[in-house]
Amino acid sequence: MDDAALPPVTRALERVCGNLATAGARLRLGILRAQGDGAEGPGVADGAGGARDAGGGGPVPPVFRGSATASLLGSVLRLLALVLVVLIVVGAVSTMLRGTDPGEHLPAAGSGAGSAPSGTAAGPVEPTAVVGPLAGDSAAEYLAIARSELESLARAAPATDLYAVVSLAGYRTPTDLRQMFAAYRLTEVFFRVPPDGADTSATVRDPVADIEAAFDSAADTAETRVHEATGAADAEAANRAAVALRARCACLFAAVVRAPAARLLELTREEQVRVVDPAPPGLMPPAVSFVPLEPERT
Repeated sequence: MDDAALPPVTRALERVCGNLATAGARLRLGILRAQGDGAEGPGVADGAGGARDAGGGGPVPPVFRGSATASLLGSVLRLLALVLVVLIVVGAVSTMLRGTDPGEHLPAAGSGAGSAPSGTAAGPVEPTAVVGPLAGDSAAEYLAIARSELESLARAAPATDLYAVVSLAGYRTPTDLRQMFAAYRLTEVFFRVPPDGADTSATVRDPVADIEAAFDSAADTAETRVHEATGAADAEAANRAAVALRARCACLFAAVVRAPAARLLELTREEQVRVVDPAPPGLMPPAVSFVPLEPERT
């Protein structure tokens, strides 16, 4: 409520309360007068039943008694009217003081009519960069470019955290991969049943549970293909893939890790590592898409 509106409202309430007190006093006075008209103090009844005034004179005129009754009724009506006014004013002031309901969500300032309503789920983030070999690149060219970029970043800012896709020289089991990257933060893995299985990727938060779940999911998909295959060769290949995945085959060939640039450069010295390709500083999933280099690609 605006502070400027408080003084007029306060004065109005004070005026109404004063009028209410005055009306109450008049009502009490009227009641006392009515009681006095029937008592022996102000006026006494004569033998014939007629009322007399206090001085023992003649009967009290009926018009006096009627005017007292009318005055009493008028006071009652005024009192009721004032009570009603007080209730209305108090209700209005209470509403203004409450202001906007805290649970009501107002649209943000400057939001247009086409803005998404609050609570609406945002759509998937589209990658703005791709890190990995491009279509048509030879493996030798890609390896040289990735190595040069990583060395430049490590010299310029060795402590800067970067995301990088690490492509391996061969296939590894889940246990082997976890041991290899035990000192690094894994965020994604790539696997397939060699030599020609479909490439599959999985986001990793828990290196044990998430990789196990990814292998089981891929095995379920392969078993579904067994039942849907139209030829014996396709059914056999799908069944072979399902069995290999259930057995936790050596199927992992790349991973995305996060580490300082200097440590990523150290990772390139590992015998099992073929290449470490870093994302530009400041870019991270899902704004960047990583493409690994398969072991068979030369």
